[in-house]
Amino acid sequence: MNRTTGSSSVVRKAAVLVAAVGLWVGLVLLFAAPMALTGSVSWRQAVGFGASFWAPWLLFLPSVAWLAFRLPLERGKVLRNLGLHVLACLLVVASGRATLRALNPLTPRPTPLAVPGQPPPLDRSAGRLPPPGTFGPLTGFRAALDVLVYWSLLGGCQAITYFVRLQERERREAELEARLTTARLKALRMQLHPHFLFNTLNSIAALVYVNPRAADEMLGDLGGLLRRSLDSMEEHEVPLSRELEFIDAYVGIEQKRFGDRLRVERSVPPELLDVLVPALLLQPLIENAIRHGIEPRRGPGVISIEVRQVDSHLHLRVRDDGRGPSGGDSAKASRPGIGLANTQARLRGLYGDDQSFSLGKALPQGCQVDIRIPLRRLPQPAPTASSTPPA
Repeated sequence: MNRTTGSSSVVRKAAVLVAAVGLWVGLVLLFAAPMALTGSVSWRQAVGFGASFWAPWLLFLPSVAWLAFRLPLERGKVLRNLGLHVLACLLVVASGRATLRALNPLTPRPTPLAVPGQPPPLDRSAGRLPPPGTFGPLTGFRAALDVLVYWSLLGGCQAITYFVRLQERERREAELEARLTTARLKALRMQLHPHFLFNTLNSIAALVYVNPRAADEMLGDLGGLLRRSLDSMEEHEVPLSRELEFIDAYVGIEQKRFGDRLRVERSVPPELLDVLVPALLLQPLIENAIRHGIEPRRGPGVISIEVRQVDSHLHLRVRDDGRGPSGGDSAKASRPGIGLANTQARLRGLYGDDQSFSLGKALPQGCQVDIRIPLRRLPQPAPTASSTPPA
């Protein structure tokens, strides 16, 4: 964490330095262009004069930027920091005027005297600008430019400071929201485990006196099922293949109670076995189908699990061929119990609005639950180079 923060700080400082140099070059060219384009001096002379004119800002730009980030105009410190910036601006103006006189390369030199019998010497100062010290307006113009650049740079740094703080605040809010979502999902998982355990123990209790041997086997199977569940406690999503293995173990427990009356059919394409689904997604659906579709009827019943891909989404359907909701039961069926309500809440927590959950009547009879979630596959490991050399 410290290494990441340090590297980002170095990158930020390097970006500020590059931006300062680029701004300085832009000021030089902007200042030299009018003189060169009017034809009064050459580009070389204009750029030389511009460089000497803005030479102090090679030091002022990073210094003022550092000062702007160090002393931002924020609540509680506006007056103090503003006063310090005023003093710094006055120092920049005074230093700029003094440095300009010392570094100006276009100060004309004295014209050499002509020597009899030799060609007249070249006047190398011809066409050059006189020193800025001879221009009162130019000196004031320079001071005005220094003030303008200082406060413009301060405003730009202030905007960057606000932007960085806004991004940091949004990042913290996103992290907090992610933590809250994770906490809600874990709470829902903790709510689902006792519900699942309570219903399974009820199934075992129903066989204790009727078939003690089957009840004992169910207890052993339940222990293995709980271990599977606890192993994936920290995972919100698991591959579909692992979820189906958990369902097979759960159905195996229930079949000891219902025997041939319970049959589960699956229609799952092999290419979808590695897609990610919420952990313990199918168990409440199968449990609901057994309770309301298989248990009330005397004859055998079928529960079907269908999985298919539609565009970029995964569609899952769990259907039973029981009596289904009819008449006054339809209103009751539209109010899912703890397991289904928990499933709906977890889907909203994981996928937001990019999901759907519907509970309704199946045709020709029975109930069905339809779920639509984004299709996300299990990340594949990066291929490793073969240790055997190519032939």
